[in-house]
Amino acid sequence: MFGYVIPNLTDLPEADQQRYRAHYCGLCHALGDRHGQAARMALTYDLTFLTMFLSSLYEPEEQSGEACCLPHPVKQHGWTRSRITEYAADMTVALTWHKLMDDWQDEKNLAARGAAAGLKKAYERVRAAWPRQCGAIEKSIAALSEVERQRDSSPDAAAKCFGELMAELFVMAEDYWAYALRAFGYSLGRFIYMMDAVCDYEKDARKGSYNPVVLMDRKPEEMRETLELLLGDASAAFERLPLIQDETILRNILYSGVWQVYQAKLYQKDKKKHMKKESEVKAHGE
Repeated sequence: MFGYVIPNLTDLPEADQQRYRAHYCGLCHALGDRHGQAARMALTYDLTFLTMFLSSLYEPEEQSGEACCLPHPVKQHGWTRSRITEYAADMTVALTWHKLMDDWQDEKNLAARGAAAGLKKAYERVRAAWPRQCGAIEKSIAALSEVERQRDSSPDAAAKCFGELMAELFVMAEDYWAYALRAFGYSLGRFIYMMDAVCDYEKDARKGSYNPVVLMDRKPEEMRETLELLLGDASAAFERLPLIQDETILRNILYSGVWQVYQAKLYQKDKKKHMKKESEVKAHGE
């Protein structure tokens, strides 16, 4: 369900691209240091966004440097870390463990079961450190599973569950900013869920898997306005927060990057239609 909150690197200046990569690498290093090298496989762009978003708000003291790693054993690369990065690493483990367990329970995926077993101790540490966030993940996933089991056709039933999960992830501490952060996380979560449903439309329709867009009898290209409305709620919450540090990168992700997978899906669909029509024309000519 993740993989949508990504930067549009072609529209970012080189300095901003390097800054983003430094946060991405910093999160990777934090995962390895806190939870073991296997945990680095759980690294996502989405949690990098969480790191930069909360860092922009709280502006914590950062540590930076250059290092090599297993994916880049020869050339050193820059990294940036802070207490926010450590939090994002813990949330990465929590989300990944639940995703693996969900894959095992739904699909009896043995690889997922093995990977979940490898992360179990790490997740137990994270849950002890962050009981509110992990409790919210567990509650929201259980509610989402029930919506899917009942095949609720309401477009917002499942999206609401994921919104509630994301709301708690964005609240690192119950402080002055908690209300605004929950509003942003909730709206972004609803958008992510519906974007995922739109992008998985063909696969879910073919497999008969739960998908609110399929149940609504809507096509992916007909969902743009709905997605824009959901993202509009997240954007309104974003604009109410005093985010100055890395503002260009955050705006790039929120207003451009999140649409990249959707646009790619539509392009592939249009390309398939064009190729089919072209083959029909050739067949007719023959």
